[in-house]
Amino acid sequence: MTAPIIAHEPVDELRHKFIADRRLALQDGPRKFTEIEQAGDTPAAEAVLAVDGVCEVVIDGPEVTVVRDPSGPAWHHLVPRIEYALTAAFMPVPSAPGPATKASTAGEADDDETIYDLVVGIFRDQINPIVAQHGGTIDLVDVQDATVVVRMSGGCQGCGMANVTLRQGIEASLRRAIPTLAGVRDVTDHTSGNNPYFASAGK
Repeated sequence: MTAPIIAHEPVDELRHKFIADRRLALQDGPRKFTEIEQAGDTPAAEAVLAVDGVCEVVIDGPEVTVVRDPSGPAWHHLVPRIEYALTAAFMPVPSAPGPATKASTAGEADDDETIYDLVVGIFRDQINPIVAQHGGTIDLVDVQDATVVVRMSGGCQGCGMANVTLRQGIEASLRRAIPTLAGVRDVTDHTSGNNPYFASAGK
């Protein structure tokens, strides 16, 4: 993943500012988000709100001010997870598949077999090289009724940020490439992961 964060600094006990190398919202001026449902048009806010312990995000151009739950994890626990979430939000949009696939563009995928072929190439060429940077692998298990079924391994199995990787990274990226995608389902046994990139909140 291409890390968008170039600096971060504490504001006070409950607030921390992250400064990116790019604009993080389409609109000008500050925008405040307290629920993931509010952030559908702003992937950076959606990804950060998915981090356990974050209760508010304010985005103003390239700056993200994050407010933590006072009863939740401390900043030394949250900062690397927030940086990872922002990175996941900027997972590259998969490019159109080559001539070897059944569809000439990803947008033409309209059946499970075609979607499967497209996702195989996207995982191999674009997504797995990114998650491999954190010791992880995403395996395509099947496509059922336009839903991509995946299994995570390595650093992704049992990772406390696996859901952020799945929803704000992989699923969002695939939806941009394959508009007919119904969703992504994870069948990983996360309880048996023994080398997660981030420990789960319960460990």
